[in-house]
Parts: sequence; structure tokens; C-alpha cells
Amino acid sequence: MPNIPFFADSTDFQTIHSWLNECEELAFIVADGNQRWRAVNSVQELGPGRFCLWHVPSGPLPLLYPEPSGKIEKIIDPWSGWLELCPEANKSRPYFGPGHPGIIWLYVHPTSRFDSEGIGFSWFEWIGNHYRILGHGANVATEKFWGGLRRWVKNQTTKIPRQGPLDGPSPEVMAFPSALARFEAGEKRDANPDPY
Repeated sequence: MPNIPFFADSTDFQTIHSWLNECEELAFIVADGNQRWRAVNSVQELGPGRFCLWHVPSGPLPLLYPEPSGKIEKIIDPWSGWLELCPEANKSRPYFGPGHPGIIWLYVHPTSRFDSEGIGFSWFEWIGNHYRILGHGANVATEKFWGGLRRWVKNQTTKIPRQGPLDGPSPEVMAFPSALARFEAGEKRDANPDPY
């Protein structure tokens, strides 16, 4: 599954937050009541947690019906909101089936789960074309957007190893500037993600 792992502290997340809020191709899917969701262009803050991002040019979002019907319709107006008929077990996030190719997840961990002064492991996650063989491939526009998101993160960051010296072997996680400066000053980082 495609993902973009990175280290970012609360200062770095201000930059990420601004970029996401200004991106015309993305909408946040936010809670709007009990089992209700809606799309919004921006959010007030990116606190710790998991955020659902809809790549709007990918096309309509599915409205899933519970079994035995299993019917799937299109959400008519995501901006006005909808009632989720077939929620995931975790009701704190919207459900569009197993890996909708128009949805990108952002996991925000500005603080380490082990050290209150350290920095957590954050990432963007996308199902990509995992289900293409079943006829549920990604829209070309979303593939292009994902590549652009990856380039944007790369241009903002320095690649470092998950753990150990910053100039050690196998750099694989991007570090945004404020997080990197804190690592250079000796602060710790989580070597692995902590999903919500």
C-alpha cells in the first residue's frame, strides 16, 4: 500500500495544515453528528489523530448499504453531508469500503508515544491500485495527485533513518525542518508508526 512516512512536530504540522487547507483538489471528511459525515474544504486544526482526505477529482464517494442488500449508491452531495448506513467497526472514521481509491488517510503524530518531548511517526496512506484487478482502480488524476503530494513532501524534508544517527545507513523517513532541528539537538523519535 503506498504511503509517505515522515517526522513532523507541531510547528511542521502548521505548514502541512496550511498546504492541505489551500489545496483545491482535497476535502476533509469530518463528523457531522451521529453516523453523519460531510466534506469541508478546510479544518481549524490538525490535532493528533487520523484524518480522512477525499481527492475530489477522483469522483463521487460511495454510500454503502448494510447486508443483506449490499447495495452501493453515490453520495449525492458530500458537502451537505450524509448519513452513513454501513459504518465501520470504528465509528470515529467514515467508511467507504475496504480501501476506496479516492481516499487518502493522514496520521498525525507530532509527539512521541514513548517520550513526551520526542516526535512521533506520521504518514499519508493511500490504497492506490490495490483493487484494480477487481475493477476498483484509482482515477488517473488521483495517481497524479499522489505523485505530486510525494514530491511536495520530498521538497520540504530531509530523508533520515528511522532510528540511530541522522547520517546513518538506510534513510527512509522524511523529516520536516523543525523536527529535523530537534533531532539534531538530541531529541528522540519513534521508529515505528502508531495507528489510531
